Amino acid sequence: MKKLSVILFGICLFMAVPAKAQFDFGIKAGLNFSEKPSNIKGIKDGHTGWYAGPMLKLIAPGIGLGVEADALYSKSGVSIGKDVYEKNSIEVPVYLRWEVRIPVIKKFMMPFVAVGPQWGYTFGEKEFGEVENWEDLKDFTGKYLKFNESCFSLNAGLGFVLFDHVQLHVNYNIALGQTCEYFGVENLNFSDEFKTIKSKSNIWQLSVAYIF
Repeated sequence: MKKLSVILFGICLFMAVPAKAQFDFGIKAGLNFSEKPSNIKGIKDGHTGWYAGPMLKLIAPGIGLGVEADALYSKSGVSIGKDVYEKNSIEVPVYLRWEVRIPVIKKFMMPFVAVGPQWGYTFGEKEFGEVENWEDLKDFTGKYLKFNESCFSLNAGLGFVLFDHVQLHVNYNIALGQTCEYFGVENLNFSDEFKTIKSKSNIWQLSVAYIF
């Protein structure tokens, strides 16, 4: 059902863009401000990372409605106490985008809103720490964290295009599934069954792009 919903959403995005849409290519870079993962104790702050990559947008002339698709290398992560676990991923957001073209100022500043799904694929090191025996952890004093190989999320944000070329964008990325699994001394309770904590983390993003 989820796959069907994603396919239908993609079809609706492209149906919303007329054949004479304006095509633009750009380069985007920005910062990831990860919120504290849910359910994990011992976390005082979020984690700051970055991302960069190409972007494409197709915008209908006149009405300013269209789509944007990016292919981004992203570095995010989780900070637990003094331990930092970093994640490398390829993120592919697809936005339904509406540029508000106010006649008097559109050559200088054009506000826009953008919403849509995002697919993420983790590569490189995904697992940190090791637990050899899940049945007997009374002497366990380490920490174990594993990032999901793939993540699906939803974006919602707004921004401005300045002088037709420079774009500023503030975005909120909402995790719709699990981000990582964690097991550490903070959550040991020997009266309960030992399990990893399944957690998700949302991300605030701030980016700048140059549109050619």
